[in-house]
Amino acid sequence: MRQTRRIYRELERHDGLTRRQLEQEWKTVEAAIHVVLDTTDDKSGKAAGQAALDAAQQIRARWIPDADDLP
Repeated sequence: MRQTRRIYRELERHDGLTRRQLEQEWKTVEAAIHVVLDTTDDKSGKAAGQAALDAAQQIRARWIPDADDLP
C-alpha cells in the first residue's frame, strides 16, 4: 500500500489533474479493493493491496505516461 500512496501523492502534485478528477479516478482504486475483498478469502490483504497498486499504476500511466515505474 506504500507504493499506492506514493502514486496518489504524485498524482496530487500533477498539474494536469484537478482535485475532482483525482477523486473520481481514485474511486477505481477503491472499487478494485472492494471487488477483491468480496471475491477472495485472502485474509492477509495481499490480493487487495496488489489490486489497488495495479489500478493506481493504470491511473498514473493515463495521466503521467512518461513517469518511471515505482520499484
